[in-house]
Amino acid sequence: MHRSALLFLTISFFLVATLVFLLAGRAVQYLESKTQKSVDTALLASGQNWATTRADGLVVHLTGIAPNEAARMNALEIIGQVIDTKRISDNTSVLQSSDITEPRFSLEVLRNLDRISLIGLIPERVGRSFILDRATKIAAGGTVTDMLESSEHPVPPGWTTNLDFGLESLERLKRSKISVTPKQVRVTAVTESTEEQSAVEQALLKAKPKSVILVMEISAPRPVIAPFRFRMRIDGDNIALQSCSSDTRAARDRILRAVREAGGKQKLACDIGLGVPTTEWDEAIVQSVQTLAALGSGTLDVSDSDISLVIADPLSQSRFNSLVGSLESSLPELFSLQAVPPPKISLDGIQTATEAPEFVATRSPEGLVQLRGRIQNQQAKESVGAFAAALFGASAVNNRTLIDPDLPDGWPTRVLAGLEGLSELNHGSIVVQPNNVEIRGVSAQPEITTKISKIFAMRFGFGTHYKIDVKHNPKLIAKDKPVDAHQCEAQLNTVLAKQQIAFAPGSSSIEASSQGVLDAIAVILRKCPDIRFVIEGHTDSQGRDEMNLSLSQQRANAVLYGLLSRRITITGLTAKGFGETQPLRDNSTETGRAANRRIAFRLTIDDANAKVPKETQADE
Repeated sequence: MHRSALLFLTISFFLVATLVFLLAGRAVQYLESKTQKSVDTALLASGQNWATTRADGLVVHLTGIAPNEAARMNALEIIGQVIDTKRISDNTSVLQSSDITEPRFSLEVLRNLDRISLIGLIPERVGRSFILDRATKIAAGGTVTDMLESSEHPVPPGWTTNLDFGLESLERLKRSKISVTPKQVRVTAVTESTEEQSAVEQALLKAKPKSVILVMEISAPRPVIAPFRFRMRIDGDNIALQSCSSDTRAARDRILRAVREAGGKQKLACDIGLGVPTTEWDEAIVQSVQTLAALGSGTLDVSDSDISLVIADPLSQSRFNSLVGSLESSLPELFSLQAVPPPKISLDGIQTATEAPEFVATRSPEGLVQLRGRIQNQQAKESVGAFAAALFGASAVNNRTLIDPDLPDGWPTRVLAGLEGLSELNHGSIVVQPNNVEIRGVSAQPEITTKISKIFAMRFGFGTHYKIDVKHNPKLIAKDKPVDAHQCEAQLNTVLAKQQIAFAPGSSSIEASSQGVLDAIAVILRKCPDIRFVIEGHTDSQGRDEMNLSLSQQRANAVLYGLLSRRITITGLTAKGFGETQPLRDNSTETGRAANRRIAFRLTIDDANAKVPKETQADE
């Protein structure tokens, strides 16, 4: 009995102990889970998601790699608010600074009077409010736009000093952009004058701390230069640059470099300003300086687009024509050149008459044509160029003629007649002088002398002496291929594209400047016999429809009669006016209206496939 009771008590004790143990384990698990949940919630709420916790009884183990020491301490502080700090086991580490990619802190401040914009990434510890307060004070009631972002990374060396100086500079400059980085401060600003520009630059340099690297881009409005001038004189070894203008620093440097290469040794200066007549100003000046240097002496004077070149020392006309002609042909389109050759000086120092003016054209066996010498005016030069292009092809002609308003009457007629004679030669030359025309060369055509004589007799007036020294070579084979009707049409309209036939305003009277265009058209039509063309007259939209239609018809008739006077068979030509009904451009602009006022040649339908051979030349 006694033993049975003892066994029962022993078993009961063990059962109770086991139950107590199980209940205690469950209580510990509950406490650990509750503690860990509370700690994790607090860490996540504060943004410390890098940290990992594990509760072990009453102890909380903290692990993880903190981005910085501040974050690690903050995590410990947060856990200490939940449990006793003695129960925290800190097993964290801090990310090494070498492993951290530092942000590129920068601040850009844009100011236009009382409007300021803030853009960039700044360190959080500097204080966003500090920058905003300074900007608001500078704006003085104006608008401050905040587009700043911040980062908790440490403030880099130099940032604070650079920031203070940048904001001080902003206060000085009402129209500016201040760029601040830890390494430098860049100030870009616009001032009212060059004097203010200089004062601002000096003030910034004086206020700049020694540690600040300052980059300044302070500009002032360029003055307006009117007119744009360039003047240079070469007298022996003395080269004087008396006036110089340019629109950019690059243009100035190019001009001054050309002067130095010409021999200029003085201190050179060139004003930079607004008002340049063309962006190709520096190109024109450089070419003119190089030409003056090649001529050896004289004065170059440029005012806007007008170039005057006066040569001081004796110089052969041929060299003068060659150099000046080359300059004129290569100048940008807007510029006009007036070149004055030197008088011819005898050995005893007495001034004599200048060399007789002349026009020279040469045609090589390869078909290249060079035009040199004198022509009366710009219109005559363009007419001669169009005439030569019609005869020889635009790509084959190099027009280097010079303008000389003092040429005798009838000069353009002799030039055009000479070119027409030259077109009959395989190769040769024509020289036109005031009282003499001489042509030399070789042709495959038999009776070539007779043919050229007829051309000269028809063109020249009384008193013009001409000499024909051409030879017939039957071994030459004509290079020209048969030309079809479409080619004839294209040649005619190519001439008109280069220079339209001009009429007196509101009239059908052809201007004298367009007679060369008619001559060129006549030459083409002689090589296109039996082809039927419509001579089209067109006007712009100004005026009444009926009046425009009548005027276009009259002008087409005037062209027809002008060709008839040049002994062109007109049986295949029809004149028709279209008025304003077929515009090429918009009539609302002057440029468009000028393009719409035109003469054109159009093939009739029946001749669309016609083949037209050029004049037969003898074969071998």
